[in-house]
Amino acid sequence: MSDSELRSENKKSFLEGFLNNAENTLAPPRESDVVIIGGGLLGTSLSYYLSKYGIETTLLERTEINREASGTNAGSFHFQIALHQLTPNMSEAQKTRLTSEVKLQVEAAKLWDELENELNADLDIHFNGGFMVAETPEELKVLYEKDKIEREAGLESFILTGNEMRDFAPLLAPDLAGIAFCPREGHANPLIVGPTYAFRAHQNGTKIRTGCEVLRIEAISKTGTNTGHRFKIITNKGDILCNRVVNAAGAWAGAISEAMGVPLPIGLAGLHVNVTEPREYVLKSMVQHIGRRLTLKQTTNNTFIIGGGWPSRPEKYPERYSNYWSSTSGNLAIALRVLPMLHDVKLIRVWSGVWAFTNDFKPIVGESKKVPGYHVAMVPTGFTLGPLVANMLAEYIATGKNLISEEFKVDRLIK
Repeated sequence: MSDSELRSENKKSFLEGFLNNAENTLAPPRESDVVIIGGGLLGTSLSYYLSKYGIETTLLERTEINREASGTNAGSFHFQIALHQLTPNMSEAQKTRLTSEVKLQVEAAKLWDELENELNADLDIHFNGGFMVAETPEELKVLYEKDKIEREAGLESFILTGNEMRDFAPLLAPDLAGIAFCPREGHANPLIVGPTYAFRAHQNGTKIRTGCEVLRIEAISKTGTNTGHRFKIITNKGDILCNRVVNAAGAWAGAISEAMGVPLPIGLAGLHVNVTEPREYVLKSMVQHIGRRLTLKQTTNNTFIIGGGWPSRPEKYPERYSNYWSSTSGNLAIALRVLPMLHDVKLIRVWSGVWAFTNDFKPIVGESKKVPGYHVAMVPTGFTLGPLVANMLAEYIATGKNLISEEFKVDRLIK
């Protein structure tokens, strides 16, 4: 596959050709310096950044690359502080924590700015800005608190009300209490980003193995044997020895880590995404709600994608979550309230993706002190922050330089 093909309109089919390559279905190699478990965005981006350091890396994916949450999310960049991060009457300590989290978002935005050049590929990245809407005076007050924290962290945003709001955002409901607008927000194509990372890693020598399920991990040595191997990973296609292992398994990360004796504060949920028929492309900016569950955007193929954290039926480790009509109807009602032009737009599809989240909504990134050589890469907002976190972890693995916050440490549940 040439670089020009990755920048062509047929990039998805070219990537599918790489992902369906028979080599990817082979047994894993007998040994590798680093083994990554999980072929989502975190795993594929980490494999790429490690390959830039020349580190021998093998990525194991139990099904297909980009199959689970990384390929079923809406592909949005959420840089503004979200509803679940805000609490009434926040303490100064909470505000300080939020400021540090927003600074991480700012760094993530810089990475996304350069990613198409970095990977020499068209990833359908668009920075058209994002709205955060408030319906009530109480929600508007929270919007001002949010805006102050974001400005202190270096994230550009501004608030509009009344006629200024209506002039700036004429498509939104005219009786909203106010809106915040962040020019940095946008979206990319989630079906392309992860596979492109995997392809570039493969070009640099990384071995990709799909249909390769990890059955268990055995610790051979805490410091490494004379061959440098700390772990033996047993898969359905054979064993592989490695010195370092990275658990980037998303929804399955908790079960893998529990077996390693390193419990993680991870929960699972299925979340709805609704897709409408195409209409004239008029909504260039993403829309979120400060007090209710809503994310809304119009794609370049003119469909509207509507989500915001509405639950699917609870199931344990499903291939796909099934849908709740009450979630779909509730989500659409809020979307219609905020964007009245949707009143005659038809819904054509609903899907549910698997969302793995941490109990404190903080990433889990780094090396376990209890089990040296065992690393975890897990981020609740994986699409927005995933590549940045992967880059930081790759630098730590390759050089020992640790830019990862102590708040994200792997062993934080171990007393």
